[in-house]
Amino acid sequence: MKSHLFFVPTLYFIGNIYLYTWAIRLTQPAAKLRKAILLGLILLLSLFPVSKIWGRHDFNSYNHLLNFFSLTWMGFSFLFILMALGTDLFHFTCRRLSLFQAKDWARSLSYRRLLAAAILMGGTSLGGYAFLEARSINVTTLEIPLGNLPAELDGLSVVQVSDVHYGMLQENGRLAHMVARVNDLHPDLVVITGDLVDEAVSHMEEMTAPLAGLKSRLGVVAVMGNHEFFAGADRVEAIMKRAGVRVLRNEAEVLPGGLQVLGIDDPTFYRRSGKPLPDFDGLISRLDRKKPSILVYHQPLYFEKVASSGVGLQLSGHTHGPQLLPMVPFARIFYPRLRGLFQIGESYLYVSRGVGTGGPPMRLGSPPELVYIRLRSPALKG
Repeated sequence: MKSHLFFVPTLYFIGNIYLYTWAIRLTQPAAKLRKAILLGLILLLSLFPVSKIWGRHDFNSYNHLLNFFSLTWMGFSFLFILMALGTDLFHFTCRRLSLFQAKDWARSLSYRRLLAAAILMGGTSLGGYAFLEARSINVTTLEIPLGNLPAELDGLSVVQVSDVHYGMLQENGRLAHMVARVNDLHPDLVVITGDLVDEAVSHMEEMTAPLAGLKSRLGVVAVMGNHEFFAGADRVEAIMKRAGVRVLRNEAEVLPGGLQVLGIDDPTFYRRSGKPLPDFDGLISRLDRKKPSILVYHQPLYFEKVASSGVGLQLSGHTHGPQLLPMVPFARIFYPRLRGLFQIGESYLYVSRGVGTGGPPMRLGSPPELVYIRLRSPALKG
């Protein structure tokens, strides 16, 4: 269940050790400077587990700051590591092709130090831009024809909120701002497609008040994402219910006009705990094909199955777009539909980039979004 707590820090640690050895190999700093760099790196790496453990028991400005520095370094170091790997791959290729025989400038200390400085400047610039990109929330506006939507519901508006990741960094101020942006859109229905929270933190109950400020004519519905289970599903569900959010856990709710909204738990918890998976097929098959339907499911999976079952619209998140552009090739291995609108027959899937950030408080090429969807009745076409 909690293997992710060890995998990510281990990968992070190995990557930073590589980055350190790469920097020392290229720049050959004096012994005192080398020790200072190593001590600084150890301090940055130690902030990650310390702030996480501390935040589970108490939340204050100090561990908030520690968490901010540790996760910001995670984002910057990711960019530095990718660039360092790129230079090593380039030099390896050139050596294999004997491109340095005429003039072996790659062995020049001046060249190597200039290269390290260029990587530092480039990574810092990209990271700074990514930090700023994560600060503003865009609104994506769509019109989607929903099968069997009656004429009286034509124009019904749905706002999708995904991947807020409330926790150590995305806290009450950010959540209140997001709520205000949603309310400005005056939606008929608000749908939260999972990962409202990031992890178990001592102050999680504080999000009840800003969350309760969400306003829509047909209310707010939500499903459980993988991070809800990491943070404690029962605790998160209780908070959402106190805030007036209807949590759909492997169940459907029929709204006025016959609109069916089906919510299914994220499968991560069930797979890791060995418990039986939610009856995805059974739940979908019980929907009335003659009435409009929306499936709310955290991960953008099973769309072919959903479309063949006659569900008109699936709303998902989880991928963050992905959050940092260089992760696209890796993410596509697991999620062919990473972000945006997809269609099979008369069924649609929208994969939101999400509002918040997971891990580094940065986004690169994937700005945060709220999704405003206006549903249209096919009966009124033409």
